[in-house]
Order: sequence, then C-alpha cells, then structure tokens
Amino acid sequence: MLNLLLSLLKKLWRIPVTLFWGGLWLFGLGLLLWYALRWWPGDRLLPVRLANYLMPWLLVGLIPALVVAGVARRYRLMMLLAIPTLLIGLTFAPLFLPRPPTVLAASTPLKVMSYNVWARNRDISSAAALIRQEQPDILLLQEVKRSDALALNQALTDLYRGSELHFIYEPAIGQAIASRYPLTPRRASYQNGRTQKVIADTPAGPIAVWNAHPHAPFRWSQQYREISGLVDEIAAMDGPLILGGVFNTTDQAETYRLISQHLQNAHWEAGWGFGFSYPAHTRRFRGRVALPPLVRIDHIFYSHHFFARQASTLPTSGGSDHLPVVTELFWIQD
Repeated sequence: MLNLLLSLLKKLWRIPVTLFWGGLWLFGLGLLLWYALRWWPGDRLLPVRLANYLMPWLLVGLIPALVVAGVARRYRLMMLLAIPTLLIGLTFAPLFLPRPPTVLAASTPLKVMSYNVWARNRDISSAAALIRQEQPDILLLQEVKRSDALALNQALTDLYRGSELHFIYEPAIGQAIASRYPLTPRRASYQNGRTQKVIADTPAGPIAVWNAHPHAPFRWSQQYREISGLVDEIAAMDGPLILGGVFNTTDQAETYRLISQHLQNAHWEAGWGFGFSYPAHTRRFRGRVALPPLVRIDHIFYSHHFFARQASTLPTSGGSDHLPVVTELFWIQD
C-alpha cells in the first residue's frame, strides 16, 4: 500500500515538474520568436510592442531560469535561454560600462531639464521646489494646467539670480518652456508630437528648443504618424536643436529609432543604468502599493552641435507621476 502511494505521489509530482520545464522552453522559444518579429511586423504587433517596452525586465525571468537550467544540467535549455539573455545584456551593457574622460574646449555648460509635472499633481509647490533645486538653464514642462503654469511662473520668478525668468506657455497642449535666456516662440506642431517650439537666445548663439509630448501608443498608428511627422521636421533642421519631453516610447521601440537616427540621446551618451522615469513612487496600485519606475519614456535629445557630459533621472518627482530627467550639455566649438 505504501509503495502504491509513493508511486502515485511520484506521478503527481512529475506533472508540475513537466509543466515547469515546459514553461521555460516556451519562454525561451517565445523570446527568440519575439526577436524575429521585431524586424517584421515590428511594433505594429501588440505583444512585440509590450516586450520592447519591458525588455530590461525580461532579465528578471531569464537570469534565474538560466541558473536553474544550469544546476539541473539541462544544457540544451540553458543554451536556448542564454541567447536572449546575451542579446538583451549586450543591448544595455553600454549603460553600465565606465565612460572614458573627455576633454572639452572652454565652453559654458547648458543644463537642460525635462519634467512632466502631471495634470493631476496636487503638490505643485514641491514641483517648483524641485526645479529650484536643479536650476536648469532650459526647462521643458509637460502636462501643465493653466493654473499650474501661473503658479510655477510666479514661484520661479527669482530662479536665476540677476537674470530674468523667461516663460512661455502653450495652453492648447499644456506645455511650457522656461529659461534664463530670452525665448522667441515659434509655431507649435500640434499634429507632429504636440511639439512646442522656441528659439533660445544664448550667449553662444541661438538654439532651437522643442518640447514634445506624443500620445501614448494605445493606437500605435497614431503615435507612429505623430513621431514620423516630428522626425521630418527634425531632418529639415540644420542648426543646433535640443528636443525633450515625454515621448511615451522606450529606447527599444520603433518610433524611438526614428528619432535616434537624427539626434543623440543624452542618457545613452552620458547617463548610467536604466534610468527608469515612469511611474514615479506617487503612482500606486489600487491606491495601496507604490509602483517602482518600470520604463524610461522621458528623453532629452540633441543635435551634433552639442556634447553631453552628464545625464541622470532625478530620484524624486515633486508630486508627479514622472521622474524628471536632466542633462548637462556643452556646445562643440567648430
């Protein structure tokens, strides 16, 4: 009787074990298929788009699975899992490697900050305090209500000692640009990424500064059209350009690659780590559990006229659901 019971338990135990190893095989094969589908049909396919957004988090499952397969001496499975692990690891390796020191010609640094203050932010005074702490030379703001624009303009009036605050607000798209330098507004591109445009008159020369906030890719075709139109405008530029904002796309998305063909990303050139910017700790699941930042959808791009020496994602949000991103740029002297 005891032997029968043991035999039955062994058979029952094989079921979850078989499911476990089968699940790992499906996981590995699914990731290889995903890599193939990234080329075609690409982000048009929702599963591909979601995996692209959460690519760094795939390592959370891959690395333990790889270790378990190795301990169990399932070498074929281990080889299968090693391929996507290596591909993803190599993709993000530059963000974790030391960068060689760079000697720059004498040039005044230009600090740029992009900050989605969040339309439902109930603590706009903390947002203002965060901006005062950073004192960016150029500040790009998204999701700014008219009342918050007035409050921030007043709170930041004396942001620059001995210099006037220049503040331009676009109520139609809820975006604002502030700077220590005089700003000249240009016509906004509402259809091309909801992009606010100004010319900043800096001591080194005029700079085109664009503040973008394309729609989230719930309808991917809409976001693709917006960013494609924005990229057409970028391609037509021949002078210095700084482009920042909430792009609602990660560095592995197809729409991101459209932009990166023309401009450099400050975080990839001078940042460290994944630099996740959304959601900030103010976002909670069902009002209880604070969500950690999961993706980086806030970016600062720049043309070849600049060099990024430093870039970071700030650890506090000032009441927003996004963490601000900051970079220090230097004008490359010809």
